[in-house]
Amino acid sequence: EFLPKISWTSLKNINFELHKNNEVVQKGNTALMLWNIDQIIAYVSQYFTLRTGDIIFTGTPQGVGAVAENDILEGFIEGKSVFKIDVK
Repeated sequence: EFLPKISWTSLKNINFELHKNNEVVQKGNTALMLWNIDQIIAYVSQYFTLRTGDIIFTGTPQGVGAVAENDILEGFIEGKSVFKIDVK
């Protein structure tokens, strides 16, 4: 499920986390990004036509690690679960 931009008072201060098997393995905030979300969209739009549903991968906070069969990954934005994946 995509969350509308109007859900946030500011895109420059959003907390996010990744849990692996119910343990926090990555934690960050958009304030720590080198370029803010609007700058990234503007830059990418110079080279690609972006459409609803497109995803821009920007990198990752500290905590990158291996994923194995039977791991459960769950992503959170501002404490709300936004995806859950059971690795098979």
